[in-house]
Amino acid sequence: MVIGLTLTCLILSGISKACAVQICCSPNSKLLKYRESNNSEIFQCASAESNLKDFPEAIKVIGDVIAPKGLGLELPNDSNKISKCQNISELSESTLSLPNNSCVGLLNNKSLISLSCVFEKNVPSQNVGFVNKCCPPGFIYVSENNTCILGENDFFVYSSIISNPIIFLDNTLHCSDNKVLVEYTVSSATVRFSNNSLVWRDGSQSLPSSNFCIEALYDYDGPANRKVSDQKFLVRACQEPKICQRLPCIRRCCAEGEMYAKGNFSTYCKHDGTDMKFEGFQNLNINANFSKPSDFGIVHGLQCQKFRLDPDNFPDDAHTISSSNASLIIQNTLKMYTNTQYCLERVRPNQKCSFLHFYVLIQK
Repeated sequence: MVIGLTLTCLILSGISKACAVQICCSPNSKLLKYRESNNSEIFQCASAESNLKDFPEAIKVIGDVIAPKGLGLELPNDSNKISKCQNISELSESTLSLPNNSCVGLLNNKSLISLSCVFEKNVPSQNVGFVNKCCPPGFIYVSENNTCILGENDFFVYSSIISNPIIFLDNTLHCSDNKVLVEYTVSSATVRFSNNSLVWRDGSQSLPSSNFCIEALYDYDGPANRKVSDQKFLVRACQEPKICQRLPCIRRCCAEGEMYAKGNFSTYCKHDGTDMKFEGFQNLNINANFSKPSDFGIVHGLQCQKFRLDPDNFPDDAHTISSSNASLIIQNTLKMYTNTQYCLERVRPNQKCSFLHFYVLIQK
């Protein structure tokens, strides 16, 4: 289980308060365990400043507990005590059913736990799903910058595609070398979340939650009171290479999180120097006439001798990249290169300059 998550119970018109998920402990608490005189096991929350001498001698500190943030969460009436909770379990990243009179918390900043208390009759259980968030906690995705920036997440915008409680995990997607990273731009008109999967409404495909991450798309110029139904989302998924037979797939020279650096009269792939785990290719800015389609793939690496196209200084290098099959076409000669014969990458000219160029390189 990864660090950093947000639990969302979508409160929509017509859904009762029973949808809310209870938080086990108040923020900055410790989870304690001890036995009562009848030998029953009791879990109790205590503030970090509490004196353990005020508790039974056989008390055990299980760890620090963080209260998840989000919609549809309720603190218990007495936030420092959970009454007669006798079962503790770590939640898995799949659809799960919480017994009624249960609560959730993040233990030791890494494990999502559930505490089950006394069962109550005629109180329904809750189904809770998981989905990966592309940006880190406290960040939103802005299309103009094609990256994550600090911002307040409004999880209610996801209510147009998600209708059940959901846990957003801080789980940046990393595709293996034999997979293609595909970016989709979707809305409630094209997808919905069902059975812990993202399902296309036309039945064309379905992505299990472990295979994709999602971010609501924000823009600086958009209306402040945009309808939830108009909200668009960026979905990043790891797909099989055959996806490039029906989607345009652009090739990057380096791995994600890397860029070309210049040194010793050559260029080489190097970590870009930021701590940001994710930077998208939304609204690509490259030295080519390229109209990014709503769905496209990204493949990485090109091991061959290659040279750089520089249309700013050499007009004969002017080129376009097809939005239908991602082939590169030299405008002067109409020579075509497939995505196995070219790659593009960000290049930092020197270590003192922060301005980034996008270079396109083709196979010699």
